[in-house]
Amino acid sequence: MKNEKKEMPFLEHIEEFRKHLIHSICAIVIATILLMNNKHIIFDYILFGPAKTDFITYRIFSKLENFFFQKKKMDFFSKNLEIQNRKMFGQFNVYIWTCFIGGIILSFPYVFYEFWKFIKPALSEKEKKYSREIIAIVTFLFLLGIFFGYFILCPFLIHFGYTFKISSFPKNIFDLSDYISLMMHSILSMGITFLFPILIYFLTKIELLSYSFLKKYRKHAFLIILIIASAITPGDILSTIIVLIPLIILYQLSICISFSLSTTKKNNKKKKKNKKPLV
Repeated sequence: MKNEKKEMPFLEHIEEFRKHLIHSICAIVIATILLMNNKHIIFDYILFGPAKTDFITYRIFSKLENFFFQKKKMDFFSKNLEIQNRKMFGQFNVYIWTCFIGGIILSFPYVFYEFWKFIKPALSEKEKKYSREIIAIVTFLFLLGIFFGYFILCPFLIHFGYTFKISSFPKNIFDLSDYISLMMHSILSMGITFLFPILIYFLTKIELLSYSFLKKYRKHAFLIILIIASAITPGDILSTIIVLIPLIILYQLSICISFSLSTTKKNNKKKKKNKKPLV
């Protein structure tokens, strides 16, 4: 006998959702407390890393410049950036909010796992088999976006903000809250943006999007991607191109995913049609 799926009442759905939500909040709180207890590592080594001359991205690009051009064309920093705090509780507020956002980033794989556990009963047996793969792919894409934002995007944004001057008279001394806001916005926005193929996967799965639609409106999508890239960056050409390239690759990947799903659905329909009824 086949196990029939029992329909859960609405109130039980709410109760189940509340349970997963509490687990997710607890994970975020634990991750936040963990980061608060390691503020020296979070700020001195990670967040203030791109403000120092010996940051790994600057060293790699300097070596590449020496190898290809022999003479340096892009001087990053001659000394570490000067960052100041001008508010009474500025450092405390930055400390709390940074650790909280960092807690969300750190606990994201578990939060997504809880979300997946909530929707899992509504999935078919075939879809349940791919649970581990989807969780692994989501985690990989999110972390890839985080690393891209931190090691690639942030250094170029900071470099642009530091080198662009309207005059030699004013000095570029960055405010603490502006610097941290730039870092967190760039890192988190790229982490979320890199999840775009997963969104396309689910939208194609529920037939809200199709391969033909994505292919037909590709030029329109590229224009929207260009606007998004300009919104994430301060608007300089180099930073915009740096963000634009992975976004275009992600869109192309989304088209491939949509095509794969569409082909699978067509094949399944053909198999059902070709099946002859047993006499």
